[in-house]
Amino acid sequence: MCLLYDDLVGDQLNQVLPYGAGVAAVVFVAFFLLASYFGELMKGFASRTVDLVFRKRNSMRRVGGRQLRRYRQRAEEWHGRHPLGFDTVNIDIRRIYVPLQSAVGTERADVSETLSSSSRIVVLGEPGAGKSLLAKTEILRWAGKEDDAQVPVIINLHNCNASPKSLRDFIVAEFSQAKVLGAASLVDKMLDTGRLRIFFDGLDEVGREDRERVEGELREFARTHADCPMIVTCRTAVYDGQLSPEFAHVVRLAEFDDASMRRFLNNWNEAEATLNVNRVIASLRSNRELMRIGRRPLLLTIIAYLQSGDRAEEFGSLPKSRAGFYKAAIAHLLDRDRQLGRTRAIAQYHGNRKLLVLQRIALTMHEAPTGRDDRLAISGTYLESVVRDLLPDFDLDADHVLPLRDEIVERSQLLRPLDALKSQYGFAHLTLQEFLAAQALHDAPGRLLENYRSDPSAWREVVKLWCAVASVECTPVVSELFTDSWEDSKVLALESLSDATSVSASLAEEIIASFLERLEISEDEGTAVVNALGALASNNTPRGNETFELLRRIAWEPVSGRQAAALRALAASERQEAAACLGELEADDGHRAGARAALRSMGEIAIPQLAAAASGRQEIWAIDALGTTGTPAAATELASLLWAHTSTARRAAWWLASLIRVPDVEEALRECEAPQTDAAYQWLWKDQDSSPALRRIAGRIGFLMDNGHLDGHVSDPPMPDEPIEVREIDRRIGTPIAALGIEKYRYNQSTVPAHLGQGRNSPDSQQIYSWVSSLTGQQRRNEFADIFHRHRQLPPFYRHLSGLLPQEVETFLLARLVEQKTSPALTQTTWQAACVAPPRSPVLLKTVMQWTVWSAVSALFMTACMRAATTVLTSRPTWMPSAQKPWSDLSTPASWVFLVSSVVVIVLSALNIWVNRTSDSIEILLALSLLFWAPCFLFLTLDLLTLSLGAWTTWIGVLVVLTAVTLGYWDIGRRERNLANPFRRTLTVDLSDSGLAHRAPTID
Repeated sequence: MCLLYDDLVGDQLNQVLPYGAGVAAVVFVAFFLLASYFGELMKGFASRTVDLVFRKRNSMRRVGGRQLRRYRQRAEEWHGRHPLGFDTVNIDIRRIYVPLQSAVGTERADVSETLSSSSRIVVLGEPGAGKSLLAKTEILRWAGKEDDAQVPVIINLHNCNASPKSLRDFIVAEFSQAKVLGAASLVDKMLDTGRLRIFFDGLDEVGREDRERVEGELREFARTHADCPMIVTCRTAVYDGQLSPEFAHVVRLAEFDDASMRRFLNNWNEAEATLNVNRVIASLRSNRELMRIGRRPLLLTIIAYLQSGDRAEEFGSLPKSRAGFYKAAIAHLLDRDRQLGRTRAIAQYHGNRKLLVLQRIALTMHEAPTGRDDRLAISGTYLESVVRDLLPDFDLDADHVLPLRDEIVERSQLLRPLDALKSQYGFAHLTLQEFLAAQALHDAPGRLLENYRSDPSAWREVVKLWCAVASVECTPVVSELFTDSWEDSKVLALESLSDATSVSASLAEEIIASFLERLEISEDEGTAVVNALGALASNNTPRGNETFELLRRIAWEPVSGRQAAALRALAASERQEAAACLGELEADDGHRAGARAALRSMGEIAIPQLAAAASGRQEIWAIDALGTTGTPAAATELASLLWAHTSTARRAAWWLASLIRVPDVEEALRECEAPQTDAAYQWLWKDQDSSPALRRIAGRIGFLMDNGHLDGHVSDPPMPDEPIEVREIDRRIGTPIAALGIEKYRYNQSTVPAHLGQGRNSPDSQQIYSWVSSLTGQQRRNEFADIFHRHRQLPPFYRHLSGLLPQEVETFLLARLVEQKTSPALTQTTWQAACVAPPRSPVLLKTVMQWTVWSAVSALFMTACMRAATTVLTSRPTWMPSAQKPWSDLSTPASWVFLVSSVVVIVLSALNIWVNRTSDSIEILLALSLLFWAPCFLFLTLDLLTLSLGAWTTWIGVLVVLTAVTLGYWDIGRRERNLANPFRRTLTVDLSDSGLAHRAPTID
């Protein structure tokens, strides 16, 4: 019985064993596939996890790591948007900001670079010049980065009025308001280590009673914390060197030039509301007085707001003076609801009554006595008392105090609550408060002069505005100022002439003659006098024309300080006649130098004179002046110079390579005339571009920059010789030229630092890019000094060109020097492919192909295992056909080799995955095993399929499957190569810090 049972079990086992072996093989194969597929993924995950843990640990060791993240978030919330000063609109600073410039004579420089040149700086500017906006922008630029080496903080100095707090207390309060734990300890540590960058904003907003004390505290604070950079902002007229010697570096903000004005309006159009930029520019151009006031960022912002969308029709045409502009804007905002027919529940009070309330409030705040609220704030209680005092004149009872206040605050936003409890109120911009105070005193010149004598710096701007809105004769006030012994009062008298409603002709002539006789005065006063004379000469009135003629005569005198000042005043007038006069002076050998500087400062008005000098006499200075003007009209003139075979063409190409980054410049170049020429890089700009002119211009620019070296026109590229003002060029032109030049000359040798390699594994492109990105400052220079030495054949031109591109693009190009030439080469075709829209990612197709292939391989492997097992065990199922001669003789050895090699391959593959480093011996054994395994696998699989399905069916099926798999993976590879095009990274660089309007990253 037992023997019978044993025989029965043995027979069953013999029948089941082949299938069990097949199942076991399938399990092994599944384990092998899972290990192969997920092994690298798990190793990468573990590596990233360890790196993340160490980075977190290191960040926690930094002073204030977690706290600064919280402060960075709050800083973005606080400073990301800026109030207009009226209405409910807050503008997005990042989207409309245009980099400000500093002015030294007629020369300009980027103010952000200027701020980094010294640790103690006083920034001066006229009202509305963008001083506060500059500080906010610097904080936002820091917030967008991960560098905490210098942490910026803004302290509004008007808070120091009648306050016992120290400057340190105000800094701690900023961090405390950001919910930073241990703010006092953190601030002390950063002050001690020099990690705070402090912006003290608004020295001019400190009252006269507190100013000397605050100035002393600033000097003492600068001495105590010598390692911390500090910037103080102040109005130009108020500062007279009070912070010297601790703050020895003084920077003056320049007004917007033509290019900055156009760029700002374009950014506004993109970010805030529909704005007809060309119409606004034309309106400003048609009115020199309006153009002058539009050069201040604050006033240009108000202009953009009032001319956007439906407000352009509501507001009407723009006024012709600063005072008239303020008056019309405020009147529009106060009476807008009634004009639009909105319900009485919204607009209950007439605009004139609200205007009288605002004038009284502004005057009350500006005349703030010592010990009460500071000049920029008024308590809610005191505000209500001011409104209450006016109600009897309006024939209203006391019940209207709060409704009238709320309607002014909520509907116009000219007056705003300064805290959440609405315990303090103030005007968002001091200039609006000054204008309303001047209106309140329109018939009280005595009171105005009394206030001016008590605090000249606080009332200086009010006096100028009063002369423009006064309803009485201005002569007594202007005369009083001119006869004052203080020189600044005399200058104020001159400044008041351009906008004054009524001044005695004899007095005006006396004032003008006096200043023309002594134009050679100190630099600060000289600038104010030059600007005042220029403002007078800009008016197309008898007085303005006479002043212009007097300045023109002085300009033709022999060269002197007086003659140079007259040239600057002519330029400040922004008259076309002034540009023509300066053009004549420039052609005269005796007056050339000063006239050139004056023409450069005139911007777009002087384009005809600059273009004539550039094209007629091939003057390099004129080309540079057109480049610094930077408007579409200037760029069009530069484009006309590209086709000459002279040095001026190359100079113009450098400028256009920088200017073409600006969207409206690019649009203007699309409409230019551009002849066909072989001396151009036809491949540089996408062939399908809608504008052949732009394609030809861009190709010509690139060709001129390296003299056609990449296309073999010259044996050696030129030396770098771009204008010093060109700090960055368009990545769509500079990237391919620099990249292809580097690709052509880089050596095929490893320059990878030793610490990046692990065993025999070389770092990939992403690891190299990350390493290059992490290098900064001197460390970056030191590392690449050796790398450049190894690539000694690389021409300096291409190395230098990479430095004129955005930092992310430069990093990509430098990383190519580190990589070996085994990486795919960059070619003209690669660049052109990157400039078109990328294909869809083959994620779905790749997933389907992977599952299909692995499923097919698994099924075939299972088939081969079953065939091998039945052959070795000499027991096959009834459904499996038997091998035919002569293949049956090969089945047994092939099966044994297949089974043994399968086990060996699985074991070696597992070892190769689990061992931390790759072993040469394991790789060799694995390769030898696969040489035995693969033929046997194919033989057993095809043998069984041929016997089961027939030879023709099997081979046709194999051919179809191989074709489908080949085409599928070919399409996947084509798409992935296109998506992985290295140039695509360079076309997606964020340009938000550049002040350019947002645009698509590719050539369209």
